[in-house]
Amino acid sequence: MTASDATPLIYMAKLNKLHLLKEIFTEIQVTPEVKREAIDKGKEKGYIDAYIIEEALKEGWIVESSLTEESMERCKALALIAGIDIGEAQTIFIARQKNQKIVLIDQSNAREAARQLGLTPRGTIYVVLSAAKRKILTKTEAKQILEMLIEKNFYVSAKIYRDALKAIEEL
Repeated sequence: MTASDATPLIYMAKLNKLHLLKEIFTEIQVTPEVKREAIDKGKEKGYIDAYIIEEALKEGWIVESSLTEESMERCKALALIAGIDIGEAQTIFIARQKNQKIVLIDQSNAREAARQLGLTPRGTIYVVLSAAKRKILTKTEAKQILEMLIEKNFYVSAKIYRDALKAIEEL
């Protein structure tokens, strides 16, 4: 089980690979704000990925979890101080509230905030690498997914992209 921000959910769903999250983590915790970003806003715009994520929520392996009132106040402060959005802050706090070590988050400021609060941030690329490492994906499939992420406008630095390709080759 882990908590996820909207971005890993959205991109995995865009590529029809959301199931990888279930296979790696079994259960994904999301906050109401992440649900709003990943499902509600996407459905308003007619994005197919929003419906895919909603289906996983209905299936029960993506679970919406609420924060305590105290955590909600801390989220607002963290978002302001760290320069991150409220969904990212809520994801960090739900992971802490549920005593999780890993949190799925892609944005660099949010990853740093998670580290500062004792969490291990992982992101969309990590999901692909983990799936390849566990033989859920072949090396070729993992490389293709990395390419498709770029085609779908997923931001990743050239260095991280090269490192990910190298890591896949070394499996």
